[in-house]
Amino acid sequence: MKERVEEAMTRDVIMVNENDSVADVAQLFRTKKISGAPVLNDREEVVGVVSEADIIKLLDTFHWYTPLLTTLEVLHRHGENVHNIQEDIEKAGRMRVKEIMSKNPETVSPDTLIDDAALIMYSTGFNRLPVVNKTGKLVGIITRADIIASLYL
Repeated sequence: MKERVEEAMTRDVIMVNENDSVADVAQLFRTKKISGAPVLNDREEVVGVVSEADIIKLLDTFHWYTPLLTTLEVLHRHGENVHNIQEDIEKAGRMRVKEIMSKNPETVSPDTLIDDAALIMYSTGFNRLPVVNKTGKLVGIITRADIIASLYL
């Protein structure tokens, strides 16, 4: 069993900039098959974390959106307003990550105990924690999946 975050974290971190568009981040998540990423500012400081859940919360602000409906049901129920739905989707896609991300995220250091990282995730509800060194530079990310894997490897 691994004991410290540095033993289980992902070092090759896929990250995004706070000024990236939501559409670009959604595409990145899809192509890289990830569900979230740390957000950095132009000074390369960790300023947030963005996830698929944040994007879904954004869509949830539109009156027509419901996660229980399929695309066809949305089109059938709101057929006369399809143009408005398209406009909403385009508007959401143009928004910047800094508008939807979780700000001031919990971070951990590489020498944090895995048990402590798991406790932070449990108490905050976050599924991933940026790993930063003593100067605050991003050096990795630890996810729930990494913690679970650390129990068996």
